[in-house]
Parts: sequence; C-alpha cells; structure tokens
Amino acid sequence: MKVVVEFIETGRYKDRAWEPSFYTVKGNLRSVSPSYAVQLINQFKAILYTNENGSVVFKN
Repeated sequence: MKVVVEFIETGRYKDRAWEPSFYTVKGNLRSVSPSYAVQLINQFKAILYTNENGSVVFKN
C-alpha cells in the first residue's frame, strides 16, 4: 500500500533503498510508502493529498 502526497519542495527523493531516486517539482503528486510520507511531511517537503471529499488517497 502507498499513499499519495503532493510535493511542496522541488528536489531529488528516494523512498526505499532498493528503488531508484526520483526528481520531482513542487505541486507534483506521487505515491510513496506511508513511512516515507511521514518523513516528508515532518520535513515540510510534502503534504498528504486528499480528494474532494477530504479522504486520504491510497494506491495499491
């Protein structure tokens, strides 16, 4: 399971050690692991993406 976050800072990121890093720009949506989403949110680099009903968006 992954959650969708919206990046609020442009940069290069890496979710898991065995996955390649990725570059993203401010405003992009991307699915990441829940633990990485928490790290990004705590570092003010991303916000949790919610749909129009205010529900968190998950991706399998």
